[in-house]
Amino acid sequence: MDGDRRMFMKKKSIIVVAAIAIVGIIGFSLYNNSKKISGEYTAKIHLLLMESESTLSFEGNTVTEIADGEETNVGTYEISDDQLQIKLGDYNMTAELSKDKKSFVIKSAEGLASLANGTKYTKKEGK
Repeated sequence: MDGDRRMFMKKKSIIVVAAIAIVGIIGFSLYNNSKKISGEYTAKIHLLLMESESTLSFEGNTVTEIADGEETNVGTYEISDDQLQIKLGDYNMTAELSKDKKSFVIKSAEGLASLANGTKYTKKEGK
């Protein structure tokens, strides 16, 4: 009987450890995904009398700028709370990310990218 009891306790310990590991993996995955966005975000850019569309495509830790169907810059991004930090080519931009991650607004940028300050990017449906 004593051997059966030890075997039961050993199996119970294995089940508890496995359950804790599964919960940990799911928790880490949810946390890690909260630090990512994906898909294409577009905005209308107005310069003088001209209007153009700007697209930023996010995948993994990478962001790609697309203009007229061509990739123009590739960079990286990080999310901290509701702040989206983008390093695209030689430019750094800071944006405020909406809670649902379906849009962001450029709050500050360097160089020519500063023309985008205040621009709202919205996620394309289905992308």
